[in-house]
Amino acid sequence: MQLLGNNFHAFREFFSHYLPVKNPVLILALTLLIILFAPLILKRFRIPGIIGLIIAGVIIGPNTLHIIEKSTSFELFSKTGLLYIMFLAGLEIDMQEYKQNRAKSLVFGAFTFFIPIFIGYLVCIYLFGFTLWPALLLASMFSTHTLLSYPIVSNMGIVKNRAVQVSFGGTIITDSAVLILLGVITNVVDGEIDAMFWLRLVLSLGLLCFSVLYLLPKVSRWFFRNLEGQGSSQYIYVLATVFISGFFSELAGVEPIIGAFLAGLALNRVIPHNSVLMNRIIFIGNTLFIPFFLISAGMLVDFRVFFTGTGALVFAGILSLTALVTKWLAAQATGLVYKYTKYEKRVMFGLSASHAAATLAVIKVGYDIRLFDQNVINGTIILILISCMVSSFVTERAARKIAMTEKETSKKIIDRTERILIPVSNPENIARLIDLALLIKDSKSPEPIYPLSIVEENAEADEKINVVKKVIDGVVEQISSGDKKVQVLKKVDLSIVDGVARTAKAYSISDILISWKAQQANSNIIFGNIADNLLVKTRQSVIISKIIQPLNTYNRIVVILTPNAELENGFNLVVKKMNALMKQLGNQTIVYGQPKTIETFASLIQDKKKEFYSYQLVTDYEDLQITDQVKEDDLFLFLSSRKQTVSYDFHVDNMPKILNKNNEFTSFVVFYPESQKSLSDSQITEMTVPAIQENIEKVIQLKDKIAGIFKGDAN
Repeated sequence: MQLLGNNFHAFREFFSHYLPVKNPVLILALTLLIILFAPLILKRFRIPGIIGLIIAGVIIGPNTLHIIEKSTSFELFSKTGLLYIMFLAGLEIDMQEYKQNRAKSLVFGAFTFFIPIFIGYLVCIYLFGFTLWPALLLASMFSTHTLLSYPIVSNMGIVKNRAVQVSFGGTIITDSAVLILLGVITNVVDGEIDAMFWLRLVLSLGLLCFSVLYLLPKVSRWFFRNLEGQGSSQYIYVLATVFISGFFSELAGVEPIIGAFLAGLALNRVIPHNSVLMNRIIFIGNTLFIPFFLISAGMLVDFRVFFTGTGALVFAGILSLTALVTKWLAAQATGLVYKYTKYEKRVMFGLSASHAAATLAVIKVGYDIRLFDQNVINGTIILILISCMVSSFVTERAARKIAMTEKETSKKIIDRTERILIPVSNPENIARLIDLALLIKDSKSPEPIYPLSIVEENAEADEKINVVKKVIDGVVEQISSGDKKVQVLKKVDLSIVDGVARTAKAYSISDILISWKAQQANSNIIFGNIADNLLVKTRQSVIISKIIQPLNTYNRIVVILTPNAELENGFNLVVKKMNALMKQLGNQTIVYGQPKTIETFASLIQDKKKEFYSYQLVTDYEDLQITDQVKEDDLFLFLSSRKQTVSYDFHVDNMPKILNKNNEFTSFVVFYPESQKSLSDSQITEMTVPAIQENIEKVIQLKDKIAGIFKGDAN
């Protein structure tokens, strides 16, 4: 052992004349090379990329080869990565899953806080011989954990798994409890704890939650509404809110990671999960900031403790074993209570096993106030390395099993390929149409979105289609830079509707998305408009949108379900798309429909307890005056149906026209499911749509058109 120690010191002495590198440009270049090659090299040995970055940090750190000087700029990137991890954890929480699992998050948070701190306290008292306050502070270190393995579950696509969601919620609970306890112990040791301390703590935390969770979403909606289309400015704004929230958290007396997590929760409903902005946030974080933090965590490890005797190794071993066993017990206890699968229990353990940020905060404070010595610091560093390695291995293996299971399940549920076609003859609204398509598209689908530049055949057709395609290509370039797949098509046809129908058939399109303005601009008193003809000539789902502001700035969503909608062949797929919008947009959602339709709707979105949205029963749609209920920043979603189908209702089908006429600046989206398959006799007897409604509609439409003609003549 002594010989190895001498060789190690000799090796460092040889390079001492050239290292550490202090040139900031060279430091950045070397770090980026490590971020690039470390995961690739260790991947060949089936070692998670996270471990590669941590090990690289150990090798280049000041306690080993000391290749890179840990400069102020390096610390800034590292701190950004830590806050980024917590921010993304809050941002990617599925709020519907969280509502279902919030009680479970509290239970897991309680288990993962009390079990480690109780067992850890006994170990510190009876094995290490610590006194009360050092023992309690060191035991609290076992309760903390950092979501170091978050990139693994994110890359595996299982962020929305119930066990992962519970782990996210439990993390903020246990870390908050530990950091508050840290503040209490610090003040006890300094002799400054009194009634004023508790009052100040409660008021500061309350003010922090109010400013971040209540005010930040309102400010963000205003900002995104006024900076639509400026992707770089939107990203800088998001990054600024993370740091500002972290700073406010420090002012409140807790660690900045709490503020970053709260910022993620606050922006959860403002930044849609399938949006280009979200893609950029995740991409930049996982590519740059988070790897810097992982390397920085590795640079804290000091291998010299291995060469100073067995005492430090035994102490570090007991710390590591206690930390891992207690976190395993917490995950097992939660999984046993809620009957989770063995892989879900393992992923909970993996996510909660890694100790880094909050652990370092606890130990550093304890060292500063002289409760701990250097032996505790060294043992903690080894604990961080071991726990991070175990966390990465366990999380990756469990996450892969869960991902494979969920993929097989989704294959059984989805029996057709989802392909969304966006016909564009006027490129004015193409950006918002593509944004809408990204939100309603299944995030796990590998299929691209298909914008179609189409014009009617005439002498100027070639020139028009080139202009349209050029504009579409400009929008697509921005979308594609966010790693979203878009394939532009073009077509010239004698009829726009026929061209769209032929393209939809040729590419096996599942959904056709058009703008309200486009279909109204081509209205014809004899032949109808584009939407009417599309509904007749196609079997695909047709979606008509009138979006007049950025999608992430809507405050409320109002949903109207046509009667008997559950009898339509495409009801399930349309509801899935509507729910995707409702999950990602709006703080409040109201669903109107008949009892049986609402029951089926709630069952499909797994809201049997009806806690996701507010449901309102409708008995007579003729009495439903939606124009009287319009508020600022409302988005209306109509689930209508084709004429001569079981769920067609004239009043629901006519509501978008009334809304457009009386509330010009209100946005809405109309969903028409794919064509109805044949019904059984029992289903037909349940129909409530009177046959005379279609004739009534024709009379009303004729009256409106005649009145419009005379009004035009008068003008």
